[in-house]
Amino acid sequence: MSNLLLFAFDKIKAKIKDDCIEENIGASERVLSVIAGGFILGLGVKKIFKSPLTGLSGLTLGGTLIYRGVTGHCDVKKLLEDKDVKKVEVIEHRYFVK
Repeated sequence: MSNLLLFAFDKIKAKIKDDCIEENIGASERVLSVIAGGFILGLGVKKIFKSPLTGLSGLTLGGTLIYRGVTGHCDVKKLLEDKDVKKVEVIEHRYFVK
């Protein structure tokens, strides 16, 4: 049974990897996005009738995180990487402590 399960997981991973055209997110970040998205989505479903605005926000954020993790592409991260941001040098203050 475990070999069949591992085979199925490998097939799913290969299919997801093949479908990613512009992957800009690493594997660990993808897994965390799916887990966090599922958790937030679940909380959104739970709160949808008690607090509709909070529930809708949870559904939106959770769904977006799941989509980000499954596709491996994040438009926000791409925009941040494409910006021509000046690099800031950090100067260490060695004489800060007397």
